[in-house]
Amino acid sequence: MEQPHDYYERERERKPSRVTISAPKWLLSSTVTQSQPLLFFPDELIREILLRLPARSVFRLRRVCSSWKTLIFSSQFAKDHLQRSTTGDPSLSGPRVAYYHSCHYGFGDFSLRSLVENPSKPTEVVLFEERRNYKVIGSCNGLLCLLFDVDGINTFVRLCNPCTGLLTPPSVECGDFLSVCGFGYDHVNDSNPSNRAIQEIPFNSIMGDDKGVFVPGTATLNWIRRHAILGCLVFSLDLVKETFSEFSLPLSDPDDKIFFVPRLCELRNCLAYCYNHEKTHWFMWIMKEYGVPKSWTKLAIIPSLPRLTDYHLRPLYTWGNNILVAVASTSRKVIRGNNIHVGVASTSRIVLYNLDNGSFEFPVLKPTPSIGLSVFIYHESLVSPPYPGLPNSSSQIQLIKR
Repeated sequence: MEQPHDYYERERERKPSRVTISAPKWLLSSTVTQSQPLLFFPDELIREILLRLPARSVFRLRRVCSSWKTLIFSSQFAKDHLQRSTTGDPSLSGPRVAYYHSCHYGFGDFSLRSLVENPSKPTEVVLFEERRNYKVIGSCNGLLCLLFDVDGINTFVRLCNPCTGLLTPPSVECGDFLSVCGFGYDHVNDSNPSNRAIQEIPFNSIMGDDKGVFVPGTATLNWIRRHAILGCLVFSLDLVKETFSEFSLPLSDPDDKIFFVPRLCELRNCLAYCYNHEKTHWFMWIMKEYGVPKSWTKLAIIPSLPRLTDYHLRPLYTWGNNILVAVASTSRKVIRGNNIHVGVASTSRIVLYNLDNGSFEFPVLKPTPSIGLSVFIYHESLVSPPYPGLPNSSSQIQLIKR
């Protein structure tokens, strides 16, 4: 592999000079002179070092030399880095929060670590230059799946990697109406991108959130479906077999006669379930063994504060073992001059709940949105978004610049 020697080249006419390198001592000596031989490392060692760095740092190193760029952009390296970061050291992959603001066409992200570790300090949202009215429908392997419409008529899909800035051209046309959607990954077949229909799926009975919840390792998308006799069930779509199945939600407590806003989510790589009981508490359950109803375990009972009474809670992530990151959202009518009702806007806020002591914190984003905020958790990766019909081409992939 070509070594990154560009940093040490000097003009032959100049006298030998002393150059200080700000690098770890175990990698390079603290000083290098022109007369000293450059240090060379085996390709395997370079690869191993890069695998241990955060995805964003590795991506910056693509400019060191051509061989490093080739390695970093290889699909196998991206998969290996993703595997290491998600199973071994989550700090290598973020996590970060994808942000879009439908009212101002703002699209960007911010650091979850900053949000959790410094909740009293406003967390800055880094906006991208893309100014479309995107709707994020899911994240997987560091990629975001974006929906947007053209002239308010046809809806298209784009895939984006916020870490690398790669954004595919509009690909799949979904028509003028899309009621149920989801984004996941078939890790068994790892097939090339293609478009095909899966027939006879009863999506018309889906209730609650229309975005399917992807559970890593299971290759499934999950919704809540209302059954005429059995009540609410988990409706599971297997992306490997392209079949669906159903299983029960956790049994409600005997006193839970009324519950509102049932919602699925993914926490700790498991399917989770949240609902509001009589607008006084949120109950949260986690399924420790996917597809096995007996493995439903109650994770928390969260009191509904007066300032959150009318909000719907959507859990996003558990930081460590005790901090639940959630987004609380509510809908309100938008009234303009002459009391004309012009639509419904979503008001959202980030909530941090301590599972150990039951305390709340309400971190602030900068800029602070009032309406139209939606957020999704994603883990940074080097995975390139696939594009149907262009398996190896980057000529039609655009860059989102920060």
